[in-house]
Amino acid sequence: MNNECEVELDWQNNLNQQTTIMIKLTFLLLFIFFGFLIAKGQNNNQDIKLPSIGKWLTRPDGEPANWMGKKYQNKELREPINIVIVDEHSTSREQAIAKLMNECKRHGYKEKMGHSSGYFGEIDSTLFPEIPNQKKKAFANKTFIKTNNHGRIMGPDYYDGKYVFVASFSRESFKLLDRVHHIFRSFTIARNDFCNKLTKGNTYKVVGQYYLGNEINSKEMTTGDHDGEAILLFADK
Repeated sequence: MNNECEVELDWQNNLNQQTTIMIKLTFLLLFIFFGFLIAKGQNNNQDIKLPSIGKWLTRPDGEPANWMGKKYQNKELREPINIVIVDEHSTSREQAIAKLMNECKRHGYKEKMGHSSGYFGEIDSTLFPEIPNQKKKAFANKTFIKTNNHGRIMGPDYYDGKYVFVASFSRESFKLLDRVHHIFRSFTIARNDFCNKLTKGNTYKVVGQYYLGNEINSKEMTTGDHDGEAILLFADK
């Protein structure tokens, strides 16, 4: 009887040891697998050669845009660059612009009235104007009297065989009895929505994020919910 108990205990101990080993091996394989994916993604981002990108949407006077002086949480609101768009397939500046504008319209971001204009974005130490550079217009998903995501796209710069645009997108609501009329809601929501919409087609895809370090939250100044990252959109064709 004792021998049978000892045999049974030994069998259970062996089973427990084997189970523990299998669990450890499983976690090890998962760790290696996901570590490979992360490293692969990091390497892909490192292989992307980009010019220097300015941190801010820039006013005509050369100063960073600040929501036309409208305060947010009693602080000056800086407007960050939060999207970088790269096209290595177009053979001319005009083709790169036409492709991007067509995709914006196709996925719900049309040129709409009711927005300030005349801004610039810095690429490779050069200031580039908005496209298509029309007064009081911006790319938006709804009319300005409704809560909307809107943005300005600047460029392109031709760098290392690629056309590079930068953009600043934000979400706002409308307030009639206010000097500016537009109340800031979010940079992140608008940035993510625009990029998600464009990737629904076959022309652009998100390939990663580019850290610009343009998030601020001081006593006098803020960038709201912006995380310092610009989403990278690459043209597939």
